[in-house]
Amino acid sequence: MIQGLAIGIIFILYGLLLYLVPPKSIKSFYAYKTTSSLKSERRFKVANAYVSLLLMIFGVVLLAIARLTGSFTATGIATLVVFILIYILVERKLKNM
Repeated sequence: MIQGLAIGIIFILYGLLLYLVPPKSIKSFYAYKTTSSLKSERRFKVANAYVSLLLMIFGVVLLAIARLTGSFTATGIATLVVFILIYILVERKLKNM
């Protein structure tokens, strides 16, 4: 169960990092980088701001899943689903810009 909780905590901490210390440029080591987010500085900033919030929200969801199920497998599967959801949500937001 501790490993499952750790996944949620890592998501929350990484989301906080992106929120409190957003990447300054496209060349930053820690950032959300996809073809669509790298098209302009504005899109890059919007994508990273949005992904920081999503990471924190889904981190709490993953903590709840880990706590309720006590299963690392369930948390691992949920983590894969969360990665896909984050990608879809951010790319959809960028597409609508």
